[in-house]
Amino acid sequence: MKGSRYFYRISAPVSSFFALLSAALFACNALCVRLAVRSSTPATAALVSIATNFATLWLTAILSGSLSQLALGPALVFLLAGAFTPGLARLSYYEAITLIGITPASTITSSTPIFAAILAVPVLGERLSLRVALGTLLVVAGVWLSIRSPGTSSGPRSWAGVLLALNTALMAAISFILRKVGLRMLPDPLLASTITVTGSLAVLLPFLALQRRITPIRMDRSSLPWLIAGGLLTTGGFLSYFQALNLGEVVRVTPLSNTTPIFTVLLLRCFRKVETVGLAASLGAFLAVAGVVFVVTD
Repeated sequence: MKGSRYFYRISAPVSSFFALLSAALFACNALCVRLAVRSSTPATAALVSIATNFATLWLTAILSGSLSQLALGPALVFLLAGAFTPGLARLSYYEAITLIGITPASTITSSTPIFAAILAVPVLGERLSLRVALGTLLVVAGVWLSIRSPGTSSGPRSWAGVLLALNTALMAAISFILRKVGLRMLPDPLLASTITVTGSLAVLLPFLALQRRITPIRMDRSSLPWLIAGGLLTTGGFLSYFQALNLGEVVRVTPLSNTTPIFTVLLLRCFRKVETVGLAASLGAFLAVAGVVFVVTD
């Protein structure tokens, strides 16, 4: 007992660090995508990102020996989860970034735990509590402030971006539910994510081939470094999140890993030439994160 308490005292702050690191890395990835799509496309950014995740996660899974636990049943569940995210969800998210900007897009997509909590009621038999309802209201208020803040584009393009960001959150929530079902069968986050990314790549490649006129693959010398950097950052974000889960409790890791909008605001405050972010958008990001924390710590 004494040893387990000592391990908890050591692992808790370390897991918190890795959870925050994952949120920061995904925020940095959004910044890279914003810079890359100036001379590239969201489809290209999504493809490079997923391909990088695929190669890195498979290498890590092979070296760690996780493949020895592979079983057909949970593998099929994780492949199905990959049909939604990260591939198509990330494509939708990157499109949203180009239409409405980094802060509104990241704020809206941070509502993923809200959708997951609602979907968990009929799928996993979980309860919808008052905290979930209040947290949802905070997230909605934060999203509204972020969308309506000065400097955010308006008109059809803006609403298209909002819908794409909401689509990202919904697909991520569906994938999260499927992963949770799969992890009950095979509790290995690294192997789960490796198979999930494989499913994403299997769906993303034919989708981009069919939609190549609408979502073309295009890059040049100026966009390539940002695309590669974005892919490496998302891989680092995945691995940091897995490490956080391995060392800490879900109730501690989840709220910290969903602070990406806050890191996004801080980054844009430092790199004002990339995108301006006003007080209302900043407040919206903080409210949305507060709502997510309120829900996941229920």
